[in-house]
Amino acid sequence: MRVLMQNRASMFRMLAGDSVQMNKTREALIQLGVEVDIKTQPTADFARYDLVHLFNIIPIEETYQFYQKAKAYGIPIVLSPIYWDPQEFLINIDRARKDHFLAWWAQTKPLRQEVLDGVDLLLPNGLVEQELLRKEFKLMTPARLIPNGVDPLFYYANPEKFTKRFGAKDFVLCVGRICRRKNQLALIKAARTLNQQVILIGPINDYQYYQECRQEGEGQVRFLGGLNQSWIASAYAACSVHVLPSWYETPGLVNLEAGLAGCKLVTTDRGTAREYLGEMAWYCSPEVYSVKDALRQALYSPPYSGLKEHILANYTWDRVARLTLAAYQEVLR
Repeated sequence: MRVLMQNRASMFRMLAGDSVQMNKTREALIQLGVEVDIKTQPTADFARYDLVHLFNIIPIEETYQFYQKAKAYGIPIVLSPIYWDPQEFLINIDRARKDHFLAWWAQTKPLRQEVLDGVDLLLPNGLVEQELLRKEFKLMTPARLIPNGVDPLFYYANPEKFTKRFGAKDFVLCVGRICRRKNQLALIKAARTLNQQVILIGPINDYQYYQECRQEGEGQVRFLGGLNQSWIASAYAACSVHVLPSWYETPGLVNLEAGLAGCKLVTTDRGTAREYLGEMAWYCSPEVYSVKDALRQALYSPPYSGLKEHILANYTWDRVARLTLAAYQEVLR
């Protein structure tokens, strides 16, 4: 089987969850004998492929171009929507431009509708995402749940490497791009009231927001930039709790990584995290008071037993690839 995966042109330059999901799924599919190519520009060259797999309908303009080309050729198409309605986030993080954001969201909805209606199979990352799509877009397109995944190496994370290099342990950790959707500023404010040191790992996607975080976190927060997987795994093992207070996550790949490494987890209640983690995490809304309450509870509670084993049993990339391959085969039958 030969598969073409397509995603936004910036996916390698601006790494995010959709980048990781696509790359890791590809790697695991190759291990199962599937030939997989990635193209981030529209193409009409589908002759060597059996199927096209599109990712991400939030930045719909590029995905729509990929869809149009594949549809015109007549090749089967599956779609990983990676969808959550971002309107709450768009309105609250930049009130000065909220009218612009809301206008864009409304103007591009017909493109999402056409893609969602026209593909052969949807591959949402969770039941909550699937039901949201069905409600908002009145869909009849068939769907198969394909969870997000995690590398088993995080199960074996050891704190020694990180602690020795950075001289830190028992801190509050947040791994993710420094940007308003990840909501690190709320974490910094919440942690300050609890007298907790914070370490942020991840590239800067929004320099103005990074400056706001630096100013608020002076003397309390360390920014380590992007680190490779080995260093991040060790950081998970060294921290007291990992916090992901985003405006939404589906479900947040770092939640799976941190949980597999043995972290206590505080995470957003917006999105699909609860579907993955159940009652083995502490949930918060994006507001500072809620982040503070959840963080306080996590700091003074023991870890939830069984979280590591739950993630390892259900959310490895190998399992994701096997479910994805079964979905491909269903479309091609």
